[in-house]
Amino acid sequence: MKQRPQMPPSDPAAEYRLEDQIGYWLRRAYQRHMAIFATAMSDLDLTSVQFAALVKLRDMKAVTQTELGRLIGIDRATISGVVSRLQKRGLLQFRLDPLDRRSRIIALTPAGEALLARALQRTERIGEDTLAPISEAEQAALREALRKLG
Repeated sequence: MKQRPQMPPSDPAAEYRLEDQIGYWLRRAYQRHMAIFATAMSDLDLTSVQFAALVKLRDMKAVTQTELGRLIGIDRATISGVVSRLQKRGLLQFRLDPLDRRSRIIALTPAGEALLARALQRTERIGEDTLAPISEAEQAALREALRKLG
């Protein structure tokens, strides 16, 4: 009986292609979306993280800074800077937390509500522009897949 020649073991490093990796495409899609978002919001001087903070404050009415960071998935140091910048613009107001005098409760000011209303008028277009290269069926499938991953 004749033996088959042994094939050398494959080298995963030699077969690795960046363009075949999910992380590469997720990063590229995220970069695309962030560029579209930044362009749409540039005159409002609003970053995506600041926008997320304003939306959550609208939804929750008032929360602590720690809770706000948790709600939008931002670490303590980052949320501190975000809140500070929004406060300097007069978009947030603070009061002491009656349950923990060391904490402050954050809420939107009328100026914060007005800026958020202007920003929200642009979000549908941002989503449309981000997903423009793919069909409606692909958009629905992508949304569902991303929800499962999140």
